Amino acid sequence: MFTKIGTITVGVSNQDKARDFYVNKLGFEVVNDQPMSENERWLEIGLPGSQTHLMLGLRGQSAGNSTGMTGFVLHTDNMEETCATLKERGVKLTVEPGAEPWGKWAQFADPDNNEFGIWAPPA
Repeated sequence: MFTKIGTITVGVSNQDKARDFYVNKLGFEVVNDQPMSENERWLEIGLPGSQTHLMLGLRGQSAGNSTGMTGFVLHTDNMEETCATLKERGVKLTVEPGAEPWGKWAQFADPDNNEFGIWAPPA
């Protein structure tokens, strides 16, 4: 049957701008960047060593048109250090780090206002 979740699409308005944000601010790596049509390409990124990747697709073409919480959660071992690094790189935190019974939580938005959760294990 299935062996992994391979690729999840995130809608963006500009693939070059999105590539710069995800690679240079969040630390993703480009996995694949190939033309799909005259104005769009298959732009797949992933965290180093991960099996699941994000495809940064153009809104209204290979991706949906909605913005807001994506439902995707990135894990970290050090919430404070991760959030401080993101802020230094100009990433907008939409929910500042806080402690919950189930772990530490924060959220950030990309330039297209797609929001992602950040989770760390409870102290």
